[in-house]
Amino acid sequence: MEWMTSVKKTEIIKRTSEMIGTTFREYIEENGRGTEMRGVVTEFIPNKRIAFYLSGDFNSVKVDFSLEESEGITLLTQTAIVNFKGMLKVFSILFGIYFKRKISHQIQHEFTRLKELCERSTE
Repeated sequence: MEWMTSVKKTEIIKRTSEMIGTTFREYIEENGRGTEMRGVVTEFIPNKRIAFYLSGDFNSVKVDFSLEESEGITLLTQTAIVNFKGMLKVFSILFGIYFKRKISHQIQHEFTRLKELCERSTE
């Protein structure tokens, strides 16, 4: 939550020993409006990769975070597939470029925050 500023609350529902299959709930808030998402960890390799599936009232998301060391630095890659539900599905067809820009801007902001936190911890 320190770097994913739209996540206001996270709760582990059931933790598994291998992390895969761990279920959780997150409360997401943007511009004063919030929603609950339920998730499950679908892939986990310590210090390398975590993937999960989230579903809420308005959308579902498959997210994958991967870490890779390259030339003395660590590269973080995020892949996300967002599927809107209900009327938002129709709006996403009409306003897809707007949604994509908004999500990209949010991710860039979060990665900048994560970079700041990582650099601060190594000082």
